[in-house]
Amino acid sequence: MIPEYDTLVEELRSMYATVLELPLEVVTPEVDLEAEFGMDSLQHRLVLHRAAERWELTALPECSAPAALTPRSVADMLRHADSVSEKA
Repeated sequence: MIPEYDTLVEELRSMYATVLELPLEVVTPEVDLEAEFGMDSLQHRLVLHRAAERWELTALPECSAPAALTPRSVADMLRHADSVSEKA
């Protein structure tokens, strides 16, 4: 189950900081992970996979990543995917 929004964003920040080997302070909720840190699609998929395991998501979003890949935009994407899977 997905946690409350602010908790979700903070946990995603931590996951991205770990994968990118960055201090948590620089991974803000609004930072563009690709533009600022050169994150690639494999690193993004790794975080999505970890999130799916942690929060027992049955389906990861099939759509492409948001235009600006930020912890907040990924949180929005995961919440949407979770609401869609609950309706199924």
